[in-house]
Amino acid sequence: MNKMSKAEITTFIKSCAWGTLIGVEGDKPYAVEVSYGTDGDYLYCGSMPGGRMARCLQSNPNVVFKICSSDRNAESFKAVIIEAKAEHLTAYEDIRHSLNNVARHSGLDADALDPIAKRHCQNPGSNFIRIPLRVVDGIVRAGGPFKASPE
Repeated sequence: MNKMSKAEITTFIKSCAWGTLIGVEGDKPYAVEVSYGTDGDYLYCGSMPGGRMARCLQSNPNVVFKICSSDRNAESFKAVIIEAKAEHLTAYEDIRHSLNNVARHSGLDADALDPIAKRHCQNPGSNFIRIPLRVVDGIVRAGGPFKASPE
């Protein structure tokens, strides 16, 4: 396994569209898979309004976001981890920017999700967040079978 360079991490984040958002509720970790977008400074995503992840983030904004890909036998894989304090978005323009990034990242028209932004900026239970891309790390394994380590 090798550490990914900053450029490799950026390229990998932009090449995927699905990741795992991990929060903590009390003393229990909780994870949800979400689509996401990025503008290079932040990763944008959200989860069900008023749901368990929303409750997790209300009490503790510290999150981990994982993006991984692997071949069937895990002989080749890439994994990126982002650690940060999630920033809750409530203003229409912030939610719209978030959704525009998710839409573009997913290959949709940039304004396709605008009706969702209008609906959610008026919902106090809305759970759109941005995650600063400051503490990011990644690993890559190029391939070949795993070998048992000598005992």
